[in-house]
Amino acid sequence: MVPLLLIGATVAGACILFGPSSFVVGFTLLAAGILGLMAFMGTPGMVKRPGERETVIQERHYMGKGDDHRRYRD
Repeated sequence: MVPLLLIGATVAGACILFGPSSFVVGFTLLAAGILGLMAFMGTPGMVKRPGERETVIQERHYMGKGDDHRRYRD
């Protein structure tokens, strides 16, 4: 809801600044959409995208004949 209010305030400010025309409204909405898309796609991997539900914390595989990884647990 807050992003919609911010986009509305941006469009209203652009209309006050440049005059209310369909070009100003359309261009402002286009710029806000492109900026929002860039911000959404630029987020790091910790943010869940739609459809993602699982998280892999860390997976380790130890290979070899000794239990070397247990030596450093103390």
